[in-house]
Amino acid sequence: MILHDFDEKFTFSQSLMQNDIEIIKQAFPKCINVIKTNEDIDKTGIDYIAELQGGAKINIDVKRREKGALRFWKHNEPELALETWSVYKKKPGWSVSDISNVHFILFVFDKSDCDKYYLLPYQQLRSAFIKNYRDWIKRFDKKQQYSGDWTSEAVFIPVSVVIEAINQEMQSSLNIKAK
Repeated sequence: MILHDFDEKFTFSQSLMQNDIEIIKQAFPKCINVIKTNEDIDKTGIDYIAELQGGAKINIDVKRREKGALRFWKHNEPELALETWSVYKKKPGWSVSDISNVHFILFVFDKSDCDKYYLLPYQQLRSAFIKNYRDWIKRFDKKQQYSGDWTSEAVFIPVSVVIEAINQEMQSSLNIKAK
């Protein structure tokens, strides 16, 4: 089990806020503003709101890994931590939550580990995770993190596996019977 200090993680993410904002602006054409959410909204999983020129608002949750994450990668590529339990055996993790208003998950790594970011559509990621969960927990590392007050759990899946599963979700065959 890994011990994580919530305040330390929060301070780490805050120190990279400008970097996150620049990535989001780069990712969305005609993005005119990126707003860092307040603590109440942040607790719902929405870290930033990107505002587009035409008025659309896009809710983004950022998952950032600290320098040195690559030493844990067993498949020679970045691994995405997909949360199975937010509070172990009591509250499902964000990867399976169907109450979230998040539109995209932005995965960012320290540049010394990986110079790419991954902006994935949340609902397709959630659907892919639910459909592949049983297989993925057998094939990939599952770790618990203790933060002092609660324990969470995540499965660490190679990015190529996650993207392939999302692509399959986005190209599913029609299974509806005609009436």
